[in-house]
Amino acid sequence: MNPLSVVILAKNEELFIERCICSVQWADEVLVLDSGSTDKTREIAKSLGAVVYEQEWLGWTEQHNKAIELAKHDWILTLDCDEIVTPQLATSIKTVLHHPMKEQDGYSMSRRGDFYDVLLPDSSPRHRRLNFIRLFNRKFSGYDPSLKVHEEVRVSGRAIPLNGYLIHWRGYLMDEYITSANRYATIEAEALNEKGVQATWFIIIFRPILRFIWCYFLHRECLLGTKGLIHSLLAASREYIRYTKLWEMQKVVRTIHPPNSIFSTTYKVEEDSLKATSLFQENYK
Repeated sequence: MNPLSVVILAKNEELFIERCICSVQWADEVLVLDSGSTDKTREIAKSLGAVVYEQEWLGWTEQHNKAIELAKHDWILTLDCDEIVTPQLATSIKTVLHHPMKEQDGYSMSRRGDFYDVLLPDSSPRHRRLNFIRLFNRKFSGYDPSLKVHEEVRVSGRAIPLNGYLIHWRGYLMDEYITSANRYATIEAEALNEKGVQATWFIIIFRPILRFIWCYFLHRECLLGTKGLIHSLLAASREYIRYTKLWEMQKVVRTIHPPNSIFSTTYKVEEDSLKATSLFQENYK
């Protein structure tokens, strides 16, 4: 069997770290790179046999690369603390590790998230799913440094899909979901702006509509009842916010004070003061 190191980035993840590590305890090494937890994340990880290192936050790609560098073995499986390797996916990973593997190849997998205690379908396009590589050899593959968000591993060989899926489960409530979506929308808009994507009225109107159709109908979130409807609408809203923020970056200059056509600041204070005094005196004669 090809030896495997599981690499996990963490900060204040005491609610999730145990189930993540437990889902991969069959691996040869579980390494947690912590970026300043103030809760029990590190203690829980150590109690489960993980190797724990500490590193101040370097950014997503740099932090991943640091953790990969610290790993004992060349074959790497990267996970987030709020992810769980399902038994079917674990079997797929162990199966490929028991056979000869080309070091240039990487292995992709599907990831399914939660929404109000239901497991959502993976709504990623097929090419995104194929590029969702989490198992790879560090000698020939690594994270793309050009991506600021939704970081991806680049391989020089084939991307081979695995059976099974990752569960991405945080149990977000609406405030948390909206806060997270807003934060990511800003980063995504910045990335689109750097690529030269233009936020036209057509995109701002129709991208959210297409996103809703994609989630609700094509990926059958309509079968989830009210929860599926709400999630599809939120996905559409996130699309709208992303491209509205992109439009703002490209078209809007922040105006701190109202222009003179709305509120003039060039009036004479003395004259206004005299008029106000005169009006007051007339009203109280």
